[in-house]
Amino acid sequence: MRFLALLLKAAFVVSFFCVAAQAQTKLKLPIDPLGLNSRAPTGGGPLEDIIGALDAKLLPDLQYALKLATASNSKVTAPCYQAWIDIINVRQKAVQDSTGQDMAMPDPAVITKFEKLVELRNSLQPDSDFMIKCSPVASMVRKDIVGFIGIVISGGAGLATMVPGL
Repeated sequence: MRFLALLLKAAFVVSFFCVAAQAQTKLKLPIDPLGLNSRAPTGGGPLEDIIGALDAKLLPDLQYALKLATASNSKVTAPCYQAWIDIINVRQKAVQDSTGQDMAMPDPAVITKFEKLVELRNSLQPDSDFMIKCSPVASMVRKDIVGFIGIVISGGAGLATMVPGL
């Protein structure tokens, strides 16, 4: 859980610097693995482009994984996938008008960008729905990694005692 929180906080800090850099230039990647350059301009900056591209790429994958986790009755991963899907859905619907059409980002969007950072920060708080539902997944991964390291270390120590000179 601590590793996931640190990872998400690091992403928050990086995204903050992306917003600051957007005042200088528009993001244009020479290599475009996420399809950022092929997207229609939204009037946003690098943070909005990266989050939008990740949402577009991750949402179908998360929905598929949720169906698999639900079918196998996973009480660990299914709630986490659903919480992540909920964040993406809320973010997408929040920028639509009453008819369901996407709204253009205002220019300047100082308050809007601040709100996006606040929402990201809020989703990383220990009492947020996302963190509560994804903490068991992070704990499971951490436990597996620690167990694996223990096996490697104990196996390495056993090998060292069996082979002279190691």
